[in-house]
Amino acid sequence: MTDAADATALPAATEPSQGKPPMHYLTRRFSFSASHRLHSDRLDAGANACTYGMCENIHGHNYRLEVTVRGQLDEATGFFCNVMELAAIVQRLVSGPCEHQFLNDLPLFAGVVTTMENLSTRIWTVLEPALAERKMQLTEVLVGETDEHWVRLRRD
Repeated sequence: MTDAADATALPAATEPSQGKPPMHYLTRRFSFSASHRLHSDRLDAGANACTYGMCENIHGHNYRLEVTVRGQLDEATGFFCNVMELAAIVQRLVSGPCEHQFLNDLPLFAGVVTTMENLSTRIWTVLEPALAERKMQLTEVLVGETDEHWVRLRRD
């Protein structure tokens, strides 16, 4: 039988079998309210109506945005990124400029149909270099228009 001290001691940290240290991931959730219209200049009126239905009309959503970054733990600070820096970057580049705006008119989404797929791609494009400057590697962007459906863009 072991004594109480042995039973509560934490095991020594070991590296995974691949020989690589484990990677930490951090996800921060944001939200913004905005309107948009699904319409493609590449389609005629009938094809737009058939493809987008009611969403061809101007309408709005309370968007959900989740941004996930990864990195190696800094033992001196106890974390791999400053979550407040992450929040400030996303607020400055995405959620702030999108808040209560018509997304089709924003430079960030110029030239694309404002589907969740295209929104996530453009958001990734603007965030990735800004986060990399702060030693945060972007691994996932989630964009949701409703609680029922969302798009995840990932780096595998």
